Amino acid sequence: MSSNPPTTAQTDTLVMFSPLPPRKSGIAAYTAELLPSLCLKRRVVLVNEEGLTPEVQAELPYCGDALRVISPAEYEADSSLAALPHVYQIGNNRDHVFAYEAFKKRPGVLVQHDFNLHYLVEDATLARGDAVGYRDVLREEYGEPGAVLADLRRIGVFSEAQKQTLPVNRHLLHLATGVIVHNHWVYDRLPNEVKARTLVIPHHFSPLVIEVEGLERAQARAQLQLPGQGFMVLSLGFITPPKQIQATLAALARLRDQGLNFFFVIAGERNAGFDIDAVIRQHRLEERVVVTGYVPESAFFQYIVAADCLVNLRHPTVGESSGTLARALALGLPAVVHNFGPSSEFPDDVVLKVPLELGEPRQLAATLEMLMHSAELRAARGRRAEQYMRHHCSVQHSAAAYLHFIDQL
Repeated sequence: MSSNPPTTAQTDTLVMFSPLPPRKSGIAAYTAELLPSLCLKRRVVLVNEEGLTPEVQAELPYCGDALRVISPAEYEADSSLAALPHVYQIGNNRDHVFAYEAFKKRPGVLVQHDFNLHYLVEDATLARGDAVGYRDVLREEYGEPGAVLADLRRIGVFSEAQKQTLPVNRHLLHLATGVIVHNHWVYDRLPNEVKARTLVIPHHFSPLVIEVEGLERAQARAQLQLPGQGFMVLSLGFITPPKQIQATLAALARLRDQGLNFFFVIAGERNAGFDIDAVIRQHRLEERVVVTGYVPESAFFQYIVAADCLVNLRHPTVGESSGTLARALALGLPAVVHNFGPSSEFPDDVVLKVPLELGEPRQLAATLEMLMHSAELRAARGRRAEQYMRHHCSVQHSAAAYLHFIDQL
């Protein structure tokens, strides 16, 4: 990278493409959290698929005149924006198709929240009836074998496993002027020539955690109409098989059979493709489990305060860093994670790590039992987690790292 200082014209304003709330997207929330700290140092033109609708306006943090939110059409109409630094928040779903298409036209800094982008490419091509575009991308990524796979899919010969094994990301990585990732799991899998222009910025915690710091556990449980007594295990976010809630239920069933007292709150939206209620019935845990459905952000933090521990597993992983985990740790909630993938990069005294157990989750059950029996362990892990997040993963740290990286580029 050049060591020459950037000019004022280069650094005064930057353009960022990202979804924004009220989209039910972790990346939308991530960007909204980042904006105030960025806007203290630069003007930001934020390109959002909807533009500045009343709904978006109502959810935006206050940034004064330093923030301008526009639609892709407004962006294309303003030729003065083309010469400014561009940052693209890219995730593996349809919320990012507009940013994906804009990036290919005018590459810039790619913030890759997920290593695997196959679902995004699918949404940008096949979901719009563009089988040729899908074939072109797979051919660019994997040569003729990729084109053959696309042709086979077109005639119905396809396995969902291909989406997990083919990340389809290099066509973007090679175009990027710089790359930002949130963990070393993703960094280690990048092409060597891309690593040279890549920065790892850990996922920050939401500054909204400050607003619930004075809330006591008993108060939070009362507000949420949860039992005042008993050990509360928590899972947060949209309910999907990779979050391994089924493993948590199996571990809790073992503890129930040992006579332990607990209840499990699954605070997230149900998934039509994954019958979580059937799994709960399978383990005879109907009386011990609460599934809340979609949780608004204010209640999201209340559930963290109300809980005694968070179980935040992920298998398989596509390299995503958990904003949910970052929030919980910043509020001092002990968390259990898998000892692989991005979550394993936290220090051993910050999270409790368990191995992947595809059979009986004995180690997960043993770890939860240990937490249930030791208030001292829970308090110590909670204090260490909060200290670590406040010192290393604040939104101010993220914004400063973004701007320093962009200025270097």
